[in-house]
Amino acid sequence: MGPTPRHSARRWLALAAAAATIAGPALVASPATALARGTTWAAARPGGTSRAVIVQAKAGHEAAVAKAVAAAGGTVEVALPIINGFSAHVPAGALAALRARPDVRAVSDNASVRFASNGYESGVTASNYAKTSGATQAWAQSNYGEGVGVAVIDTGISPMNDFAGRLVHGPDLSGEGTIIDTFGHGTAMGGIVGGSGADSASNPDGAYNGVAPRSTLVAVKVAGRNGATDVSTMLQAMHWVSAYRTQFNIRVLNLSWGTNATSDPATDPLNYAVERLWRDGIVVVVSAGNSGPENGTITKPGDDPVVLTVGAYNDKGNLDPADDGIPAWSSRGPTAQGVVKPDVVAPGRTLITTRSYGSDVEKNNPKALIAPSYVKGSGTSEAAAVVSGLAALLVKAHPAWTPDQVKAAIKSTASDMGLGKNRQGAGRVQLAAALAAEPGPSKQKIKATGLGPIEGSRGTAHVVALCGPDQTVTEITGEMDVYCNPWDGAAWSGAAWSGAAWSGAAWSGAAWSGSSWGGAAWSGAAWSGAAWSGGTWTGSSWGGSSWGGAAWSGAAWSGAAWSGAAWSGSSWGGNAWSSTAYGENDFLSAFWGGRPKYGETVTGELSEARQAADGMDVQE
Repeated sequence: MGPTPRHSARRWLALAAAAATIAGPALVASPATALARGTTWAAARPGGTSRAVIVQAKAGHEAAVAKAVAAAGGTVEVALPIINGFSAHVPAGALAALRARPDVRAVSDNASVRFASNGYESGVTASNYAKTSGATQAWAQSNYGEGVGVAVIDTGISPMNDFAGRLVHGPDLSGEGTIIDTFGHGTAMGGIVGGSGADSASNPDGAYNGVAPRSTLVAVKVAGRNGATDVSTMLQAMHWVSAYRTQFNIRVLNLSWGTNATSDPATDPLNYAVERLWRDGIVVVVSAGNSGPENGTITKPGDDPVVLTVGAYNDKGNLDPADDGIPAWSSRGPTAQGVVKPDVVAPGRTLITTRSYGSDVEKNNPKALIAPSYVKGSGTSEAAAVVSGLAALLVKAHPAWTPDQVKAAIKSTASDMGLGKNRQGAGRVQLAAALAAEPGPSKQKIKATGLGPIEGSRGTAHVVALCGPDQTVTEITGEMDVYCNPWDGAAWSGAAWSGAAWSGAAWSGAAWSGSSWGGAAWSGAAWSGAAWSGGTWTGSSWGGSSWGGAAWSGAAWSGAAWSGAAWSGSSWGGNAWSSTAYGENDFLSAFWGGRPKYGETVTGELSEARQAADGMDVQE
């Protein structure tokens, strides 16, 4: 009997690890070793034409198929665990025999060319948002964001070709036990922030590359296939980003997520976390939410007065600002405390970005796919990712700028659309002007304490987990974290919020364990215990069976508690994805599909007739 899908995911964890290093992949001795290490194996290619292909093996036969490719004179390249395969170069004359093997499911063309070799001029990009936001003008100055770390707390970022050599995988806090983005949202955000366009470089109309195509992407996975996560997990992820900001030069955090909570930012734990990261020198970019057109629909933590909150505008796929408009779904201010939001708007309708093979997004939205490696999406999630990329370019040009100065430069140079501050903020982002700005000694007041109830951060939606020795189905509500332990806000927001308290210099070895992580310094009993602080965090147990089993936090972390209806519930998945009532409380803050004709809408958008009747913008 073959391995279960869960075990397969663990086994392939090593194969996908190639993307977890900042440096390029090292060459190793054989294709089997390459697959085991997740690195590139180079063979001397024989004369004749070599084809770039995607090879899908039958489950459990990946190593044997890799050896067959090598024996035919081919090159095994990047592992693609989600399809039980890998990319490769294979002599054209050997393709028929390879396809005929009983252990091969499919061999398909892969038009993969490293886009960096073609440059990033405006004329060779098909990403209109890179042009309208001004990113291409930074590229003209040889500024591609190289070396700037952008953390993406999301559903993970799969190791696609467009991220090769620049993708760092932080911890998987989703409970799935794999770095693969099974939902698809995080990979799409990563592509907008920093995709290289490698898989589309040969397109006649240009490549689909992101805003900062040489930035370092740091993926922190907090949700699995249904896109659901709890506030306590988000807080843990933000703490990790703070701890590793120096190691990976994290200067920007993309947070395309929010809840409909209205608790006071002065005491709310989520607001405390984003303000703490801001104080650490990280520009926190947050989506405004997709709950418009009513006022007062900005989601938390986009309601925070300190962070950079981004709404969406529709650039119509052209460079003419005269026909731009604000989509009805883009959330509007003011916040519950009367703060004007969003701060700016960025392109957010029908952006083409990187897909994650086999993800929930592409399975449910096949018309959104663009071969071989891209997907179309709309939302304030996408708009926030655009601004995260712009922030990386600004930091690259002005490394001494503080987050306050970056925000001031972006807001002061935005182009006014004349639609009101609580619709558009300061207006459309304009990077060229921001690069030349003199923001001065801008300094915002940091005042959040984090001492308010964590339940106040959740809004109306809650996740479900299995708690206790009896595995009782429990809704995570009140002052409880997702591990079914009491939440201690005072301990969490105190001195524990420092790099050393999390892990010290490295996150993959013994530094994960020890009293500094699991004891009262983090949040008391809520986060401690042998499951967190003992040897089970170190060595092979990180990627082995003990990660998904009792060594993590008991069976409550594994099995049905983290997948299917038990985890998601009616508030998070199911109809909420396919209906017009999109929720703002999870990672579903995006619509997926092609650009509709005039008078038509994508799923989840109000019709133009309805917008007109309600007195909304109808330039869509």
